[in-house]
Amino acid sequence: ELGIALGQVATEEKSNEITAIPRVLNHIDLTNSIVTIDAIGCQKAIVEQIDDSDGIYVIAVKDNQPKLHDAVRDVIREQLNEAKEDLQYRVHETSDEGHGRVDERTYGIMKLPREFPLRKEWPSLRAVGFATRITTHPDGTQTADTRCYILNKHLGGRQFADAVRGHWAIESMHWVLDVNFREDQHQTAERTLVNNLSWLRRFAITLLKRGKSEKESVRGRMQMASWSTDYLEQVLLGS
Repeated sequence: ELGIALGQVATEEKSNEITAIPRVLNHIDLTNSIVTIDAIGCQKAIVEQIDDSDGIYVIAVKDNQPKLHDAVRDVIREQLNEAKEDLQYRVHETSDEGHGRVDERTYGIMKLPREFPLRKEWPSLRAVGFATRITTHPDGTQTADTRCYILNKHLGGRQFADAVRGHWAIESMHWVLDVNFREDQHQTAERTLVNNLSWLRRFAITLLKRGKSEKESVRGRMQMASWSTDYLEQVLLGS
């Protein structure tokens, strides 16, 4: 909710996030906490690590796990068709307007059926969910996309929706780092310096976001801090 980065682990050379995620999780008390990860974290070892640590996972599933993705989509289709007569899933809907477009989102979560074909391969799996977004653009055209999720607990519809939306708030921080701080264009190669600069950028975002000004964007606040030492002092002191 505060948009604060509490920790990070650099991936090893010739590796990726799959090996780094378990190392991050080892440093966190996951008890009764909801852990959200992109589809790259949809790995058997990772979900079992979260479950064994008494955490709750809400993890996207895509074609990097094709058998699981197809099985989850089949469950969702079947449940939605049957739920027309008696509601068998929890749902939460939202509508947001901004930048000339309207985003209508539907979140649904349902218990895993006993006959789920991959139950032995994913033993901690207890529920599946979906998030559908329909966007109406300023010219009247519409686009839609649906994402699927796996969970080890049957959450409420609102709680599931908050977890999914909260994860995209994290993704927006990466967008800020790329667009405002141009992180992806940085040419520094020395790993220690890269890690230190990464921490400084995230720390700067935290300071900028906690300011009292609600109208300006992060970029606007960066500009104001460069123009006014008084405003810069407010940002640094959180006043």
